[in-house]
Amino acid sequence: MKKSRLTGHFTLPAQKGMDREVQMLCEKWSVDAIRDSDGTSLSPEILKLAPDIYSTICLIRADQAWAKQHPDACQQKFLMSFPVTAVQTGPLRIHLMKGYSSEQFRVDWIHEPGKYWDVVDRTTGDILESGQWTYEEQGGEVIIPVARQWHVYTVNFLVYQIWETTSMYNYITNHWTGEHQMGVDPRQPETGKHLLNYLDDWLKAHPHTDYVRFTSMFYQFPLIKGEKRETLYLDWSGYLDAMSALALDQFETGFGYRLRSEDIIDQGYYNATYRIPKKPFLDWMTFTQEFVRPYTKKCVNRVHEAGKKAILFFCDHWIGTEPYLDGFGKLGFDGIVGPCLSGVEWRRISDVPGNLVKEVRLYPYFFEVNLQEEPVFRDEGDPVRECKKWWKGIRRAMLRRCVDRIGFGGYLELACKYPAFLDYVAVLADEFRTVLHRTKKTKPHTLPKKTVVLDCWGKMRSWMHNDNWPQGHVPEFLSGFNADVEFLNFDDLRRNGIPEDIGVIINWGNAESAWSGGHHWRDPKIVETVRNWVFKGGGFIGVGDPSAHEFQGRFFQLSDVLGVEKETGNTLAWTKRFNPEPNRRHFILADAGDEIDLGVRTSSVYVSSPGTELLAGSGTEVILAANTYGRGRSVYFAGYLHHPFNMRLLHRALLWASGQEKEMKRWFSSNMHTDCAFYPDVDEFVVMNNSEQEQDTTVYDQEGNAIRFSLEPMEMKWLTRTELQQLRPKQ
Repeated sequence: MKKSRLTGHFTLPAQKGMDREVQMLCEKWSVDAIRDSDGTSLSPEILKLAPDIYSTICLIRADQAWAKQHPDACQQKFLMSFPVTAVQTGPLRIHLMKGYSSEQFRVDWIHEPGKYWDVVDRTTGDILESGQWTYEEQGGEVIIPVARQWHVYTVNFLVYQIWETTSMYNYITNHWTGEHQMGVDPRQPETGKHLLNYLDDWLKAHPHTDYVRFTSMFYQFPLIKGEKRETLYLDWSGYLDAMSALALDQFETGFGYRLRSEDIIDQGYYNATYRIPKKPFLDWMTFTQEFVRPYTKKCVNRVHEAGKKAILFFCDHWIGTEPYLDGFGKLGFDGIVGPCLSGVEWRRISDVPGNLVKEVRLYPYFFEVNLQEEPVFRDEGDPVRECKKWWKGIRRAMLRRCVDRIGFGGYLELACKYPAFLDYVAVLADEFRTVLHRTKKTKPHTLPKKTVVLDCWGKMRSWMHNDNWPQGHVPEFLSGFNADVEFLNFDDLRRNGIPEDIGVIINWGNAESAWSGGHHWRDPKIVETVRNWVFKGGGFIGVGDPSAHEFQGRFFQLSDVLGVEKETGNTLAWTKRFNPEPNRRHFILADAGDEIDLGVRTSSVYVSSPGTELLAGSGTEVILAANTYGRGRSVYFAGYLHHPFNMRLLHRALLWASGQEKEMKRWFSSNMHTDCAFYPDVDEFVVMNNSEQEQDTTVYDQEGNAIRFSLEPMEMKWLTRTELQQLRPKQ
């Protein structure tokens, strides 16, 4: 595309000693803000090169001298010892830290173990009374004097996190040297006061700072390391790291009952986001938010009183500050920034409610290796290829809802070794600014009916599905789909039913997961509401194990709606009566190739209704099927892999299920490697090639007129409505 003269909306990571390079990139990338990163600082000369300066602060590890003087102020969490089997009746010794990183954690012997810990017989699920076990601080062991032979035991124990998670990541990834940084807990009264005073002093010491970039606030999502520094556990939405003995005591006072360690440990699953949350854990999340938000507000107020603006980095220590929870706007942030590897992560930032500056930090991060520990800014790395890989997915989402700014992070000295990368970022930045300025962030044409994702989290976890990180597959498709997308949980459904403007509900995920719903599907209120809604004309899309929960002779509780059922071993004796031939002429398959690959070859799903249309697979191994239910429709996908063919399958399925097939001829691009969007408020149209090959496509405008386009690799072609009308074929 031609070089535009659009400027700004770009944040550059800079570092002391690279004044000439920073000045060069300020011009090349049209930079209007400069930031520091972990481990870097800005020289006085650099501070003069951009209108705005972002300064990063992570309060919980900002004052390491104070942290060393108060080691018991370190943040805490519960760990579960690795299971030990009693091979004989009698004493059993469990070494608590075996398998865990002694660099990251130290056992908390200060707070009475008998009060806060639990020893669990995992064979029976029984929690042993405190008198049935002892602890030995010197050896770091718990001793069960009379363990039952062939029973498995674990210990839920409190630890101090003596190496803060982000610091540990940077040391390991970037080969940092020096002392390990600790993170302190602002819930501790003395610590909380100190951090606010430190922030006041820091603000005075940064007179050139325009934006304070909190990275992030206080509690990190859980990342548990093993003895060899390997990652054992990671959950980007987890709430383990907000735990402490003090918090447990305060929770009991506030909620009227005491949490046990097992409410957090959750049999060793740690209440991961894909687990269906139980009431005690939901209460724990609420309790954490009720502390984090007022304390965050105090920090933001201090920033404003100092004449500066406050930005939340929606990553790292963000727990408790969810921007999709009601009340986020009251915290007073002026902006929010998040890392962005995909369309899902773009929408996670772009869709945040409120009138604040929204910025994404693009990848690759200027580190030697990427998040998969593959080389990027090293001799064998290819940062251009890495950047293009993520940008392709992001571009689809960018057309649906744009952010205000983009930027990068890390060590500029690494990026400057790759001139081709510097050139590509200039092109990328120009593409972004063109979208931003031509659309003016107005809403593009969308389908008349909305799409809803139904799971256990709903609005709270909007665009936060990360089971298949970095791309959430079905949500990744939705990030660039031309419909308004909302997130609904089962409690919303019970209370309010299904909103009238919804065209299709998507339920996807593994059985008994928070995404699929598990036991919620045995609630008559849920299945009655969904069945009634579909029967009267609604659409339902199920992917994987939708409505799955073994109950009353069914696994798919909406098997009547879906027209399929799953063999789990309970209906082997029953003949599978329906074995239809695949219908290759169905609307959903109009753009499909000879072979449909959804990532699954076998499904154990069989046709259970005579009217079900088999689209792929067989009657006993359904891969794709469609069904009518009253005036409504449903589609079943055994799986989903995110690539252009399946994107088109899912696109057509959503239109067919919601009765919007005519929308295939309205602001639609026929070539699955391309996308288009029309912005009625500003009369702007764009058609985009999202591949690295030339593409021809037919675009259908509002009236269904077909207009042909030829697009260069990765080209975006913009036209006004008038210019587009002039391209219509003459009658």
